[in-house]
Amino acid sequence: MFQALRKIWQKEFFKNVATLISGTTLAQAFSVLIYIVLSRIYTDEDFGIFGLYMNILNITIIFSTAKYELAILLPKSDRESVNLLGLSGLVSIGVSLLLLITVLLFNKQICGLLGSEEISPWLYYIPLSTLLVGLFQSFRNYSNREKRYKLIAGANIAQSLGNSLLKVILGLVIIGAAGLIFGVVFGQVVGFLIFFAVHIKINKHKWSWLSLAEMKRLAKEYSLFPRYNMWQGLVNNLSGALPVFIFSSYFSLAIAGIYTFGYMLIYRPVNLVAGAFYQVLYQRFSEKLNHGQSFLSELQLFLRQAILWLLIPFVIFGIFAPDIFGFIFEKAEAGRYAQLMLPWIFMVSLTMPLSFIPDLYKQQRKAMLIDSVRLVGRVAALVVGVAMDSVYLGLALYSGVSALMILYSLAWYIRLVKQNQAREDE
Repeated sequence: MFQALRKIWQKEFFKNVATLISGTTLAQAFSVLIYIVLSRIYTDEDFGIFGLYMNILNITIIFSTAKYELAILLPKSDRESVNLLGLSGLVSIGVSLLLLITVLLFNKQICGLLGSEEISPWLYYIPLSTLLVGLFQSFRNYSNREKRYKLIAGANIAQSLGNSLLKVILGLVIIGAAGLIFGVVFGQVVGFLIFFAVHIKINKHKWSWLSLAEMKRLAKEYSLFPRYNMWQGLVNNLSGALPVFIFSSYFSLAIAGIYTFGYMLIYRPVNLVAGAFYQVLYQRFSEKLNHGQSFLSELQLFLRQAILWLLIPFVIFGIFAPDIFGFIFEKAEAGRYAQLMLPWIFMVSLTMPLSFIPDLYKQQRKAMLIDSVRLVGRVAALVVGVAMDSVYLGLALYSGVSALMILYSLAWYIRLVKQNQAREDE
């Protein structure tokens, strides 16, 4: 049995994961090399403004699809998945229009709330980015359902390369954070257009399936996603954005920029690999669940292998991070911040690929409660750092709280799968 499982794991599972990772690895490696240039042509304050923009976007994109894009993989019927794709797209358009109106009416108040006037002109681009990310995620999930992993990898490559190249080109000719933000928007446009162009061509016969009545029915059937997943995502992304918001408000925009630089460099490769595993595992496990098959053995094997492969690189990087950042990017301070973040990022690398498990068993409410507790703990950690006037202390406590709460989530995921398998075996 173990040999059979190993054969499946190697031939099917890793083939799909490798397809996603292989292409984007080159693009991500290129992005890291680009950061050697970016670190020398943009200031810490520029990265601070960029960090604010990205963290505002991380909050608004939670509403961009009402999280219906997560449901695209779940139905047995492809017709229902197409209508969930259409529903996600309509929600993205509506949310982006509301954001545009909000920014036009309350730009000054938003800047006051964030404690930064410098972000003001860039708020007008948030609605466009929100729309593009919402549509990109929806098409990516539908592509995942169809196992079009080469398409996903291609869109990721194009998005990453377009993003990086424009950041460098504009950084050489424009002063300030404009190049960083325009690069992100350009990459988002390119990534979305690739998905859109391909699906318009290969799935044109399916667009006749779209029905407002069907979308309305599916919106009710999968109402747990906006009721719990959306608010869970808001709580999770808000707590993830706290360091940038608090560092820029209570310390300085430069410190927020140093944190942003360190965070992005260590999180991007983790997000690349974990995101690839997430997409393939979600598709595979949901398919097995629909067919009444167990996936507990594969889950346990994944965790054992992930710990085996990740632990030593994380430990080595943790020891030498300031030296690496100082030598390559001339930002040793960002490396010190990265050291403090590593326990948290390590737990993210293990748990992110499995974060869909509550969705499989309709346990979104408890997942939201866990993330709410984590938000409270993270706020308390950063408040202590502000009160003690220590960025290091605040970030260390923030990382520790995050790692412990994510560890609890991981244990809960495993317990959920075991409990449901036990019920099926009875």
